[in-house]
Amino acid sequence: MTRTTDHRITTMGGIAALPRKSGELVFHNQWERRVFAMAVALCEQGLYKWDDFRDHLIAEIAAVERAEGADTAHSLLPGYYEHWLASFERLLVEKGLFTKEEIDTRKAKLESDQV
Repeated sequence: MTRTTDHRITTMGGIAALPRKSGELVFHNQWERRVFAMAVALCEQGLYKWDDFRDHLIAEIAAVERAEGADTAHSLLPGYYEHWLASFERLLVEKGLFTKEEIDTRKAKLESDQV
């Protein structure tokens, strides 16, 4: 069975563009791969439209950049997948798929399992 990813995911541009190196997606940590895969999988299952997620991601990045200002060192700003995670969590709550408390509980469990 061939699986095709929605072209809107693979071709996001601007501040929402996926980090790439030599055309390949770049992940620095395993959790980044997981949250990317979860966001894509839930979209492919029809739980939300990709444009909804993309709009949340763009708003998240822009809000942090506005709040931090131009004087903040780039290394102190949240990374791309930290924005991705925050956007994903917010969308899951807005769509009624999880409560904030359920997400926080699951994150705490995952973090404790990694220690």
